[in-house]
Amino acid sequence: PKERKGEDAYIWNWDSPLAVSKHASGRLYFAANKLFKTNDRGNSWEVISEDLTRKVNRNKLKVQDRIWGIDAVAKNRSTSQYGAIVAFSESPINENLLVVGTDDGLIQITEDGGQNWRKIDNLTGVPNRTYVNAVYASNHDENVIYAVFNNHKAGDFKPYVYRTSNKGLTWTNISNNLPERGSVYSIEEDHVDSGLIFCGTEFGVFFSPNAGGRWKQLKSGVPTIAVRDLAIHKRENDLVLGTFGRGFFVLDDYTALRSVEATPIDSAAQIFAIRDALMFEKANPLGLPGKAFQGDNLYSGDNLGPVAMITYYFPDNVKTLKDKRRAAEKKAAKDGGNNAYPSFEELTAETQEIKPELIFTIKNSAGTVVRKFTKSPTKGVKRFEWDLRYAPKDAISLKGAGFYNPFAGVTQGTLVEPGTYTISMATYFNGEMKTVGNEVSFKVKALNNTVLPAENRADKVAFQRAVEELNRSMDGASSTIREMDNKLRHIRKAIKLAEQPMATLTTAANAVEQKINTIKRQLYGDRNKGTLDIAAPPTPMGRLNWVLYEQKNTTSTPTKTHRESFAIAKEEFAPILAAIQVVADVDMVKLEEQLEAAKAPYTPGRKMKGSKQ
Repeated sequence: PKERKGEDAYIWNWDSPLAVSKHASGRLYFAANKLFKTNDRGNSWEVISEDLTRKVNRNKLKVQDRIWGIDAVAKNRSTSQYGAIVAFSESPINENLLVVGTDDGLIQITEDGGQNWRKIDNLTGVPNRTYVNAVYASNHDENVIYAVFNNHKAGDFKPYVYRTSNKGLTWTNISNNLPERGSVYSIEEDHVDSGLIFCGTEFGVFFSPNAGGRWKQLKSGVPTIAVRDLAIHKRENDLVLGTFGRGFFVLDDYTALRSVEATPIDSAAQIFAIRDALMFEKANPLGLPGKAFQGDNLYSGDNLGPVAMITYYFPDNVKTLKDKRRAAEKKAAKDGGNNAYPSFEELTAETQEIKPELIFTIKNSAGTVVRKFTKSPTKGVKRFEWDLRYAPKDAISLKGAGFYNPFAGVTQGTLVEPGTYTISMATYFNGEMKTVGNEVSFKVKALNNTVLPAENRADKVAFQRAVEELNRSMDGASSTIREMDNKLRHIRKAIKLAEQPMATLTTAANAVEQKINTIKRQLYGDRNKGTLDIAAPPTPMGRLNWVLYEQKNTTSTPTKTHRESFAIAKEEFAPILAAIQVVADVDMVKLEEQLEAAKAPYTPGRKMKGSKQ
C-alpha cells in the first residue's frame, strides 16, 4: 500500500501483520498505523481504518526517567517507528469481525468490516502502553477473542494472556500458572477442540486443555528458545513453531492433547487416537538416502516418513527389585542410616528377575499379528512410530551397528497392505502377560502419488512377502554355512592339539569342507569363473537379490520377469538347502563325535560327553 494523495506517510513496524482472508479468494489484509484490504491479491489496496494507535509522539516519552536529546539515541534511525499496528486477526466465522493490536497498547475491534472501530484500552492488570504481540479471533465462537501483551521493553517479563467471550466488552486474565518470568509472544486455538489453546513464550511453548485454566509446557525436542509464532496445519493436526532462532519445529499430530481434559489422565493406561497413516516409498533423488554426498555443510531437516504415530500413557514407573533396593539404600544414605546387604535369597531373586516390559501388538483386519513393539514401562505420555512394515526377517545379529555404510541399505520388512489396523498394549511383569488400556483402530492409506501403482495391492504384498520368506531361508542358510566355517576353523585347531594321530581326523574335516565349498559355489557362484570372465548361470541367491533390489521399495506390480526369476531361485535353492541340512545335521555331527571320542578340546556347538577314566 502507498499513501493516497495528500496523506501522511504510513508508519510501519518490522513485524507488520499480513494475513490471507479465510472468506474470499484473493483477499489479504496488511497493516501499518492503518489497516489495508485488497481483494485482488495486492493489485490495489483499500484503506479500511484511520490511524488506530494512540498517536503518541515518541520523542516526548521518557527513557530511563528523562527525555533525551535528538543526538542521544538512535531511535529515529535504526529502530521501528512508534505507533503502528503489530497484530491482526480476521474472524473465521464472521468476515466483518476484524481485530488489531498496536505497539502502544491498544486493541481495536470492528464488526462491520472497518467502517466503525471500538477501542479497548487499559485492561486490568496490563501496564499502560504494553505492546500487543498477538490477537486471535476464535475458530468456534465469534464472541471469543484472545490477546497477548508483551512488556519486556519495560523490564517486565510477566506473561499477559487475556480472553474475552463478548467481543471485547470484558476480559479475563488466563495467564494463570504460566511461569512468572517468560514473556508471551503468540497464541493459537485448536480448530476442533475450543478449549485447547497454545501459546509461545520467551522460553518455549505451552498448551492449555481448558482455554487457559491451566497450562503445561511441551518440552520434548523443543530447545529453550523464544517461540515468536504459532501455526496449526489443520489437515494433519500438526503444531508448527516459528522461533527467534530463525528455525521452526513441528509437533506431528497433537490430536492426543484434545482428550486430556475430556478424559483426565490419572491411573489408567491408555492409547490415544491415531490419525490416518500415509504409506509411501521414500525417493532417493540423489542416489542415496538423505543428503547423499552433499556433505554436512548442507543443512537438511528431518522429514516425517511413512509412519503411524502411536501415543500412549502409562501411569507407573515399574521398578525392578534391584531398582527398589537401590532407591531404599539411597534414601537411607540421605537420612544418615545404614545400608543393609541383601540376603542370598534377595540377591538371587534380583538376578533372576525377568525384565518388565510393555508390549504393543498391531493386528490387521483379519486379526493377524503384523508387528510387535516392546517399550520400557515408565510413567508419562510417550510416543513411538511404526514404519507400516512387517518385521524384517534377516538373520538375527546382536552386534552393534558399527560404521555407517550408506551403500548397505536399510534392514526393513515389506510394507503392509492399506486397510484398518488395531493396536493393543500389555504388560509383561514377572513372566506374566496382562492386557491393559484400550485397543485402538486406525487406518493405513496409500499415498496417491505413484505413476504405476499396483492394481492389486494385496497380490503385490503377497509376492513381496513370498520373496522375503525365501530370502529368510537363504539368509538362514548363509548363516548356517558361516557357522560351519567357524566350527571348522576351531576343529582344525583342536585336531592339532588332540592326543591322537592327525590323519583320520584331518581327512574327515577335509571331506566336510569340500561339501561346504561345493554348496557355496552352488549358492553364491564360482569366484574363479568370475575372475576369468567365464560365463555361468545366475545363482539362486543372485536371482533373489535382484528381485529384492528391484521390487522391495516400489509400489508397482511385480513384473513377469520378477515372478519367473523368483520361481527359478526357489526351485534351485531347494536342493541346496537340503544339502546344507545333511552337512549340518549328519556330516558335521559325525565329525564332532569323532573329536569327542578323541578327547579333543571343546569346539563351538559340540555336544560334550562325560569323561571316562
